[in-house]
Amino acid sequence: MKKLLTLSLIFLMWACSSSPSIQQYYVEKSQDPSFLVMDIPTSILGIDQATLNDEEREALASFQKFNILLFRKTDENQNQFDNELDTVRGILDNKTFDPLLVLSDPEYSGKLVLQGSLDRPDEIIFFGSSIQGFIVARLIGRKMQVDKAMLLAGVLQREGAMERAAKHLGQMF
Repeated sequence: MKKLLTLSLIFLMWACSSSPSIQQYYVEKSQDPSFLVMDIPTSILGIDQATLNDEEREALASFQKFNILLFRKTDENQNQFDNELDTVRGILDNKTFDPLLVLSDPEYSGKLVLQGSLDRPDEIIFFGSSIQGFIVARLIGRKMQVDKAMLLAGVLQREGAMERAAKHLGQMF
Protein backbone atom coordinates (compact mmCIF):
# COMPACT_ATOMS: atom_id res chain seq x y z
CA MET A 1 0.00 0.00 0.00
CA LYS A 2 2.88 2.38 0.83
CA LYS A 3 4.45 1.71 -2.57
CA LEU A 4 1.17 2.51 -4.34
CA LEU A 5 0.78 5.72 -2.36
CA THR A 6 4.40 6.70 -3.06
CA LEU A 7 4.02 6.01 -6.79
CA SER A 8 0.78 7.99 -6.88
CA LEU A 9 2.45 10.92 -5.13
CA ILE A 10 5.43 10.84 -7.51
CA PHE A 11 3.10 10.74 -10.53
CA LEU A 12 1.04 13.64 -9.17
CA MET A 13 4.15 15.75 -8.57
CA TRP A 14 5.46 14.95 -12.05
CA ALA A 15 2.13 15.84 -13.66
CA CYS A 16 1.93 19.14 -11.79
CA SER A 17 5.49 20.13 -12.53
CA SER A 18 5.42 19.49 -16.26
CA SER A 19 5.32 22.55 -18.43
CA PRO A 20 2.03 23.47 -20.06
CA SER A 21 1.35 22.36 -23.61
CA ILE A 22 0.24 24.70 -26.34
CA GLN A 23 -3.15 22.94 -26.33
CA GLN A 24 -3.55 23.61 -22.59
CA TYR A 25 -2.68 27.24 -23.26
CA TYR A 26 -5.37 27.42 -25.98
CA VAL A 27 -7.97 25.98 -23.62
CA GLU A 28 -7.03 28.34 -20.80
CA LYS A 29 -7.19 31.41 -23.06
CA SER A 30 -10.38 30.49 -24.91
CA GLN A 31 -12.45 32.32 -22.27
CA ASP A 32 -10.13 35.33 -21.95
CA PRO A 33 -11.65 38.39 -23.71
CA SER A 34 -8.19 39.58 -24.82
CA PHE A 35 -7.89 36.52 -27.06
CA LEU A 36 -9.68 35.39 -30.16
CA VAL A 37 -9.69 31.63 -30.71
CA MET A 38 -11.00 30.10 -33.91
CA ASP A 39 -10.75 27.16 -36.22
CA ILE A 40 -10.22 28.17 -39.82
CA PRO A 41 -10.71 25.63 -42.59
CA THR A 42 -8.08 25.68 -45.30
CA SER A 43 -10.89 26.52 -47.73
CA ILE A 44 -10.97 30.12 -46.39
CA LEU A 45 -7.50 30.63 -47.84
CA GLY A 46 -9.10 30.90 -51.28
CA ILE A 47 -6.48 28.86 -53.11
CA ASP A 48 -7.49 28.10 -56.68
CA GLN A 49 -7.11 24.33 -57.00
CA ALA A 50 -6.59 24.71 -60.76
CA THR A 51 -3.26 26.48 -60.14
CA LEU A 52 -1.89 23.59 -58.08
CA ASN A 53 -0.03 20.54 -59.27
CA ASP A 54 -0.93 17.09 -57.93
CA GLU A 55 1.68 17.18 -55.17
CA GLU A 56 0.46 20.61 -53.99
CA ARG A 57 -3.18 19.43 -54.03
CA GLU A 58 -2.19 16.42 -51.91
CA ALA A 59 -0.34 18.67 -49.46
CA LEU A 60 -3.31 21.03 -49.15
CA ALA A 61 -5.70 18.09 -48.67
CA SER A 62 -3.60 16.70 -45.79
CA PHE A 63 -4.39 19.80 -43.69
CA GLN A 64 -7.99 20.37 -42.69
CA LYS A 65 -7.79 23.51 -40.61
CA PHE A 66 -5.72 26.01 -38.71
CA ASN A 67 -6.47 26.35 -35.01
CA ILE A 68 -5.79 30.06 -34.42
CA LEU A 69 -5.16 31.97 -31.20
CA LEU A 70 -4.85 35.75 -31.61
CA PHE A 71 -3.92 38.36 -29.04
CA ARG A 72 -4.40 41.96 -30.09
CA LYS A 73 -2.44 44.41 -27.96
CA THR A 74 -4.17 47.53 -26.67
CA ASP A 75 -3.18 50.27 -24.25
CA GLU A 76 -5.28 48.53 -21.59
CA ASN A 77 -3.67 45.09 -21.92
CA GLN A 78 0.00 46.05 -22.43
CA ASN A 79 1.16 44.24 -19.27
CA GLN A 80 -0.90 41.17 -20.12
CA PHE A 81 0.57 41.21 -23.65
CA ASP A 82 4.12 41.10 -22.31
CA ASN A 83 3.27 38.26 -19.90
CA GLU A 84 1.37 36.22 -22.51
CA LEU A 85 4.14 36.68 -25.07
CA ASP A 86 6.71 35.40 -22.55
CA THR A 87 4.45 32.43 -21.71
CA VAL A 88 3.99 31.38 -25.34
CA ARG A 89 7.68 31.79 -26.09
CA GLY A 90 8.47 29.68 -23.03
CA ILE A 91 6.15 26.90 -24.19
CA LEU A 92 7.51 26.89 -27.74
CA ASP A 93 11.15 27.12 -26.61
CA ASN A 94 10.62 23.89 -24.66
CA LYS A 95 12.80 21.01 -25.80
CA THR A 96 9.72 19.12 -27.03
CA PHE A 97 9.48 21.49 -30.01
CA ASP A 98 11.97 21.48 -32.87
CA PRO A 99 12.38 24.69 -34.86
CA LEU A 100 11.90 24.36 -38.61
CA LEU A 101 11.98 27.97 -39.68
CA VAL A 102 12.75 31.25 -37.92
CA LEU A 103 11.74 34.64 -39.31
CA SER A 104 13.11 37.90 -38.05
CA ASP A 105 12.28 41.36 -39.29
CA PRO A 106 12.34 44.78 -37.62
CA GLU A 107 8.52 44.78 -37.61
CA TYR A 108 7.73 41.16 -36.73
CA SER A 109 9.20 37.82 -35.80
CA GLY A 110 7.98 34.31 -36.22
CA LYS A 111 8.86 30.68 -36.18
CA LEU A 112 7.56 27.38 -37.40
CA VAL A 113 8.07 24.53 -34.94
CA LEU A 114 7.04 20.92 -34.71
CA GLN A 115 6.47 18.44 -31.99
CA GLY A 116 7.12 14.80 -32.83
CA SER A 117 9.19 13.38 -35.64
CA LEU A 118 9.88 14.82 -39.06
CA ASP A 119 8.10 11.85 -40.64
CA ARG A 120 4.94 12.08 -38.53
CA PRO A 121 4.71 15.30 -36.53
CA ASP A 122 2.20 15.46 -33.69
CA GLU A 123 1.82 19.21 -34.08
CA ILE A 124 3.05 21.84 -36.49
CA ILE A 125 2.80 25.33 -35.05
CA PHE A 126 3.41 28.79 -36.43
CA PHE A 127 4.02 31.60 -33.95
CA GLY A 128 4.29 35.20 -35.06
CA SER A 129 4.48 38.44 -33.11
CA SER A 130 4.66 42.15 -33.76
CA ILE A 131 4.09 45.32 -31.76
CA GLN A 132 0.36 44.93 -32.47
CA GLY A 133 -0.07 41.44 -31.01
CA PHE A 134 0.69 37.82 -31.70
CA ILE A 135 -0.73 34.74 -33.35
CA VAL A 136 -0.30 31.05 -32.65
CA ALA A 137 -1.57 28.82 -35.46
CA ARG A 138 -1.67 25.05 -35.15
CA LEU A 139 -2.00 23.03 -38.33
CA ILE A 140 -4.51 20.25 -37.86
CA GLY A 141 -4.72 17.43 -40.36
CA ARG A 142 -4.48 13.81 -41.30
CA LYS A 143 -1.19 12.11 -41.98
CA MET A 144 0.71 15.36 -41.62
CA GLN A 145 4.25 15.45 -42.90
CA VAL A 146 6.81 18.21 -42.62
CA ASP A 147 7.60 18.18 -46.34
CA LYS A 148 3.89 18.68 -47.06
CA ALA A 149 3.76 21.54 -44.56
CA MET A 150 6.73 23.21 -46.25
CA LEU A 151 5.13 22.67 -49.66
CA LEU A 152 1.88 24.15 -48.30
CA ALA A 153 3.80 27.16 -46.95
CA GLY A 154 5.19 27.78 -50.43
CA VAL A 155 1.73 27.53 -51.97
CA LEU A 156 0.30 29.91 -49.37
CA GLN A 157 3.02 32.44 -50.10
CA ARG A 158 2.75 32.11 -53.88
CA GLU A 159 -1.05 32.38 -53.88
CA GLY A 160 -1.17 35.29 -51.39
CA ALA A 161 -3.44 33.14 -49.21
CA MET A 162 -2.17 34.39 -45.87
CA GLU A 163 -2.81 38.00 -46.89
CA ARG A 164 -6.42 37.10 -47.83
CA ALA A 165 -6.89 35.22 -44.56
CA ALA A 166 -5.43 38.15 -42.60
CA LYS A 167 -7.82 40.50 -44.39
CA HIS A 168 -10.78 38.27 -43.47
CA LEU A 169 -9.58 38.07 -39.87
CA GLY A 170 -8.99 41.83 -39.73
CA GLN A 171 -12.61 42.39 -40.67
CA MET A 172 -13.66 40.25 -37.70
CA PHE A 173 -11.97 42.54 -35.16
